[in-house]
Amino acid sequence: MGKLYLLGGEDIRKRTSRHIMQQALDNVGPNPTAFIFPWTGDSVDHEGEYRAVMTEYFMDLGAQTVQFAEPWDPYGALAKKAAISDLIYLPGGNPAILVDRMLLSRADEIFAEFDGVIIGNSAGALGLCRKYAAVVGQGGAQLTRFFKGFGELDFAISVHYMSDGNHDSGISPDSELIALSEKSATKIFAILDNSALIYEKGKLEFMGNVFQFHRGIRTRCL
Repeated sequence: MGKLYLLGGEDIRKRTSRHIMQQALDNVGPNPTAFIFPWTGDSVDHEGEYRAVMTEYFMDLGAQTVQFAEPWDPYGALAKKAAISDLIYLPGGNPAILVDRMLLSRADEIFAEFDGVIIGNSAGALGLCRKYAAVVGQGGAQLTRFFKGFGELDFAISVHYMSDGNHDSGISPDSELIALSEKSATKIFAILDNSALIYEKGKLEFMGNVFQFHRGIRTRCL
């Protein structure tokens, strides 16, 4: 994979992480081609509106062309679109749906070979790891555990950290993340909304607020 931007969560209509998105596109160079995988939900009721919002956003950020991965695209078509793209974007939504579709279509193989910039927002960020931390259950029966992603990153992430909203990926409290990190050697990075973890060739950078949970200890990433 190329350079990864893992966003803890962005309201794309309000463009609350525009500064992060702008940096990601600037890393690519002038007039990039963006390739979007809108594969994080079952409903297509608002997909046309969603595509219009995303297209306008990326064009305003400097993209010359915006193309989408269609659910009926065979592997060859997806590979061709990726080959002419400078940047790939994975939106928020349901991470389980995204991972299933990536593995079924073999799009995970495309991501493994892509050397441009990849942006994952919320669910999209979770899928880019080998495993991610998320909540299962509701109310008092909530439990945070690891789920399988489709990516190659050897650490886990949790998104929407400290958020008050409701999200398909869940919001894991400190007690859950501490307990999970005590049981596993895997580092967990909890990313707040409008913040990002940036990964490139084994090196990590952070924009905004990101916290690491490792061996039961919580530390802020600087």
